[in-house]
Amino acid sequence: MKRSMITVFLLFAVLFSCLLPSSVYAEKSPSPILYTYYRQMGWGDRIELAYVDSNGDLWVLNGHDSELHWPYNAEEQLQFLAENKFEAIGRLKHDDLFDLESLVYTVEKSDAPSYSAACDAGTERTYAVQYDRDGHAEAILLGMSGDDCFENPDPNAQGLYLAARKLFPDVTCYAGLMGPVGFIPVSIVDFCKLGDITGATVKAWYIDCESGPSEISLSQKDQSLILSDVQNCMVTGKVSAIDTTGGYRDYSFYRGDNCLGSISIYNGLLYRSDGMYSIERKS
Repeated sequence: MKRSMITVFLLFAVLFSCLLPSSVYAEKSPSPILYTYYRQMGWGDRIELAYVDSNGDLWVLNGHDSELHWPYNAEEQLQFLAENKFEAIGRLKHDDLFDLESLVYTVEKSDAPSYSAACDAGTERTYAVQYDRDGHAEAILLGMSGDDCFENPDPNAQGLYLAARKLFPDVTCYAGLMGPVGFIPVSIVDFCKLGDITGATVKAWYIDCESGPSEISLSQKDQSLILSDVQNCMVTGKVSAIDTTGGYRDYSFYRGDNCLGSISIYNGLLYRSDGMYSIERKS
């Protein structure tokens, strides 16, 4: 099955000319694509640093600001990451790195304001890093927590911020009123604007990248199970900005000849025009 970036522009202009994916430059110089840090300045000078590079390697470094001299400027921070020795703690699988990179390449800046939320809790910040054709880096702020808070509302940013938390759980961060809210779970019905599909007829197709769609025969029991799943599942966040040419199933819901809407499922993820979203059944 073939996988591609979400648009032709991203596939050709981004991957091969504007932004440098790991497949282009990783062997020569793996560069940070996602980094997070915590700085404590109220009750000490603790610094906790972590990043993912373009090879998918995970790196961490902890210490004190009086010794590390961690910069405040994002450009200087990227230089620090490149020039200092970090501890390797693992490597992402190829598909996981591909999904992460897809979010990095498509995340957008936000001009949402930051705000003060605490005093002497320290501040955590998380950035995605994009590169132009000349290798110049731009750090895009995804979120801040602690003394100062900020949230980039782009679903790509929310996915990346959550990924950083999962990849580096030991980097101090804060939730609740002291950190980003994140993607708010919403029902598949509402997210896909399906309306009332109770008792609807379900039709399904398997989409193959070479042979195209083939209809799947569904019994009444199959249809009832699908309706139950759709009506009781929540969309919980964006995990990839990847487009795919096949390997997914389309489900359409009908009342008589009227189509109420459709959804696509790829490897257990909700597939939309802008990428893939995780889904969970209501507890």
